[in-house]
Amino acid sequence: MSTQQGSSNAEATEDQGVRQYRYLLATAPVDDLVAAHEEALATLTPDQRAAVLDAVQRGLVAGQRLGPDDLPAVSRLLVRGEKRSPGDFRRACDPATLVALAGAVVASEPASDLLSGYAAWDGEDATPTDAGVDHGGKPGNAGDPAGAGWALAHSHTMSQQSGGGGF
Repeated sequence: MSTQQGSSNAEATEDQGVRQYRYLLATAPVDDLVAAHEEALATLTPDQRAAVLDAVQRGLVAGQRLGPDDLPAVSRLLVRGEKRSPGDFRRACDPATLVALAGAVVASEPASDLLSGYAAWDGEDATPTDAGVDHGGKPGNAGDPAGAGWALAHSHTMSQQSGGGGF
């Protein structure tokens, strides 16, 4: 059997929601994916959220200190991990949990406008990308304690560079 035929057979048996989920992971912007995952995780049962966290911890070797209800942090780790190394999370995830998560992400509001190119997609995972350093929040986001910490740390760095006082 050729590789191409093996790929076609795998695609034929792949759940449609999981295939759409793979498309989103391969093509959607990180911020949109994080928002979609956060919304989707909120709709899953506590056991499903725990299974997702377990897959993040095993497949991405991250999030050891997180709990299943740390939705923003789990969402960020999952998305950034899949962007850096496509498939690691999905391979570590229980198939039933993956189907539930994929369906919830695809049905989420943030993902609603992101499937427009799905019909023309070749089914290939994206090449790994550097998803950037996760500082735990968006700089300047006063409502996000991690973002405030990032801004404080960087304001100190800037004052040091400009000859300001410091430690």
